[in-house]
Amino acid sequence: MSLSNSTKGKWPGVCALSLICCVLLSSCSPETGGQPMLSQADLVVYTVQEKGICEPVVKEFEERTGLNVKVEAGSLEELLKNLEESSGPYGDAGETWDVVFGVGIETLEEKREYWQSYESPEIPFIAGAFRCEDYKWTSFSACPLVIMYNTNVVTYREVPLSWTSLLEPRWKGRVAFMDPGMSDIYSSALAMAVYTYRGEGDYIKHLADNLEYGSLSSLSEVNSGILDGRYSLGVTIEGAAQALRSGGADVDYIYPKEGTTVLPDGTAIVNGCLHPESARRFLDFTVSKDVQRILVSDLNRRSVRMDVPPLPGLSPVNRLPIINMDLKELSREKEEILKQWNGVLSLHKRRAGE
Repeated sequence: MSLSNSTKGKWPGVCALSLICCVLLSSCSPETGGQPMLSQADLVVYTVQEKGICEPVVKEFEERTGLNVKVEAGSLEELLKNLEESSGPYGDAGETWDVVFGVGIETLEEKREYWQSYESPEIPFIAGAFRCEDYKWTSFSACPLVIMYNTNVVTYREVPLSWTSLLEPRWKGRVAFMDPGMSDIYSSALAMAVYTYRGEGDYIKHLADNLEYGSLSSLSEVNSGILDGRYSLGVTIEGAAQALRSGGADVDYIYPKEGTTVLPDGTAIVNGCLHPESARRFLDFTVSKDVQRILVSDLNRRSVRMDVPPLPGLSPVNRLPIINMDLKELSREKEEILKQWNGVLSLHKRRAGE
């Protein structure tokens, strides 16, 4: 997708890897019964990021700054619902977010009235294609989508070629796909598939049927399911597929022939937030060279910085078969597709209960 519109010190690899297993740190209200009282949060972050991506970034930020970060993890649907039902980004419990993190930039662009402009000192190092002209949001990572398959299960003649390949009857119950309501990545994947579909019938209905109306709850489940043969093929991000393949796993991947999309996600600071200085420090940290290097080497994402190269073996973004789609159009499409997806699942449950 083409858009028109520094931290000091080193992050040891051992530390970064160990952080994947850490538990999110959050503040909580005082409780009775002798429970210890945690300090009040210095920053509240709402994220739709995978746990394995968010935790290392937040934990390292806390350790470097001494700030206490409260993380509100949720889905894209929950984020959109929250914004629609309130005059500002306030949760039902009256809690306020300072930052939204790891949200697709098409969503950030569509909901730009909720964010304040901030020009990070790291902006000059970010590739022009991933910049926001008025600094309402700042990109964090870039994720081209691919279809990965298990080479022990899928024969040469069966190799998937396109988004339509996910609908082939031979793969019924064998396609790994995360619930698009829980993932910005998969709601975008479904939007791309629907956008390019030229076959008969409704793509969403066909896919739900081929998934046997079941989907997975994390990207790691998708990757591990294909790797161990529980699933024959599925949609994942390019970096994860490349890391598995280069590590000797029995997998390979393709870019759908209709075209794929590079999904930048990003960070935005909420208008009127309680901790603006902490929010700016966190945003700067997410695009620092230290974090962006780890993003590539340990977390299998493409960096948005020009001075951090991708994993070995990956083609430059400008050589990929990219579908260019207006950000606001993509955001509207995703909202509509999520409604259709939930409608298809609800209808199936009602019929199954009859």
